[in-house]
Amino acid sequence: MDNSVFCVRCGEEFSRDFAYCPSCGSKNEKHVSAEQKPNSKGVSAKQNVSKKAKHKKHEDTVNRPKSISTSKLIYFGLFLLLIASVILVSSGIFDSSVPVQATADATNTNTNNPHAGVDLNQLEQITELQKTVDSNPSNLDALLNLAHLLNDSGFKDKAVERYEQYLKQNPKAADVWVDMGVCYFELGKNSEAISKMEKALTIEPKHQIAHLNLGIVNLSSGNKEKALSWWKKAVEINPASEIGKRAQELINQH
Repeated sequence: MDNSVFCVRCGEEFSRDFAYCPSCGSKNEKHVSAEQKPNSKGVSAKQNVSKKAKHKKHEDTVNRPKSISTSKLIYFGLFLLLIASVILVSSGIFDSSVPVQATADATNTNTNNPHAGVDLNQLEQITELQKTVDSNPSNLDALLNLAHLLNDSGFKDKAVERYEQYLKQNPKAADVWVDMGVCYFELGKNSEAISKMEKALTIEPKHQIAHLNLGIVNLSSGNKEKALSWWKKAVEINPASEIGKRAQELINQH
């Protein structure tokens, strides 16, 4: 058609009489006539322009950065954490260091974390108790409190010394034998820990915490069958107590 032109921008064919391209709005002065000859490679002006337009569109698509929504990142992170937790539980990592149970009273707050650190108040209490014990070694209450505080503060070796000093004067204290066993366990001395806890049972055969702890120490030493035996005995003593329930949980887990 002699009266037709092609839009240079979009390749649309329309009447020469139009002032603007009806497709993209480009001015008619930029259009070329439909009578123009094909280029040397045999491609028409319309085809050539159309390919350029498509190529430009493709470049825009490739070069435009894609954004990732924050919510997707959060969900993905939570998914990874969930997978990691499943792997840890499946491989038994969470069960590799079962904390032993101490018999000391509410002042014994950090028994399961020997490296929790010591605050100034604890240091002052330790200093005062040491002065009291040094001046009066027969003050068993002060001596036991000192041993417990040293234990709580992470000074396990010092705590063992004070427990031994106490037990020389009061050897029938089953709880203290168990607490000293806990110190040995946390020092990595499992044989000594077992010996001290078994000593507690010669004094108080139904000492439930001693049974629970003996199971834990034996499990740590690789004696699974002995561990299960001690836990079963702990459950038999009192299945309704917190210690009995904990023992049953350990039996179910192993």
